[in-house]
Amino acid sequence: MSNKKKVLVVDDNQNFSQLLQYALEDDFETYSESDGRAGVDTAIKILPDLILMDVMMPEISGIEMARILVAKEETRDIPIVVLTGSHLDKGMPALFKQERNVRFFLSKATPVMDIVEIVKRILSVD
Repeated sequence: MSNKKKVLVVDDNQNFSQLLQYALEDDFETYSESDGRAGVDTAIKILPDLILMDVMMPEISGIEMARILVAKEETRDIPIVVLTGSHLDKGMPALFKQERNVRFFLSKATPVMDIVEIVKRILSVD
């Protein structure tokens, strides 16, 4: 059994998901799903310490996923970092930040190692 904290990556872009997992795997136990519904199911099953997720996904969107997780007692306090490759309207980050568990809203253009540092900071991992 690993003592590493668990990070769930939920993104339908398999290449980006694999890149994130590769960057995180030295410090974290990583899991991935390619759509929002599977992301919710896996989050409930493994209770990750943090979730990295996309905005636009099959089945259910990122905002729906965040709201479902907040509504469930066992997942409501899991921090979420939202990553998007879309050029969305200016109100999208504000919409996500209204959700109590969303800590950051970042562009997928953010350097991967910066994303890893944000994850480490949120989870207090050196």
